[in-house]
Amino acid sequence: MPNSYFQFKQFRIEQGAAGMKVTTDGCLLGATVPCPTSGRVLDIGAGTGLLSLMLAQRCALPIDAIEINGDAYGQAKENIANSPWADRIHLTHTSLQDYSPGHLYEQIICNPPFFAGHHKGKSANKNQALHSDTLPMKDLVEKAVELLSPKGQLWVMYPEAEMKEFTSLAIRYGLKAYLGLTITNTPKGKVFRKIQSFTPMRIPFGTYGEISIRDEFGEYSTGFTILLKDYYLNL
Repeated sequence: MPNSYFQFKQFRIEQGAAGMKVTTDGCLLGATVPCPTSGRVLDIGAGTGLLSLMLAQRCALPIDAIEINGDAYGQAKENIANSPWADRIHLTHTSLQDYSPGHLYEQIICNPPFFAGHHKGKSANKNQALHSDTLPMKDLVEKAVELLSPKGQLWVMYPEAEMKEFTSLAIRYGLKAYLGLTITNTPKGKVFRKIQSFTPMRIPFGTYGEISIRDEFGEYSTGFTILLKDYYLNL
């Protein structure tokens, strides 16, 4: 029987009740997002609290996290309370659409649901975590534009086709594509996920990189190891 938790070097993620479990690509998102030098961070759709905790480990800034699903909220609340950074992470049980914090953010991070119109399974929690019914792209972009500071960044992760759609939408709302990372499972594999940042700043061009999770020998790649070595137990 598999564990109901995922143990990192400095914290544990209990995930038995959550629709979205810890995933490798989710960990890559948490490890890729840079730390702002000041201000606040917002984690949209906190799930188990994974991204908030990964950022808190290396970013000495206050982090706000929101989660709409009751079971996931309870799981995230437990994980945050049992972490070394409980005093810096403020979790709220709410939807993004109803969230009105009264301040702007230097960094917004989100691993959004992306299935639309696909067949749903029996688990309501998993359906909410994976399907975009409660967090359509348009709502995410509109709220990000509202909540980002003038120099802030929105970081999201989607499959390649969905990222293309999201990028077009973000540009229409005045955001610019900035830093990006393309993820493959192996060096010659198909694109698995894309991580992309967007900002309202005027920027001349963006910077894009590529990373494979495993090398040609089936071991974790050098790039993956560099990003996750402070988090994974066996790296």
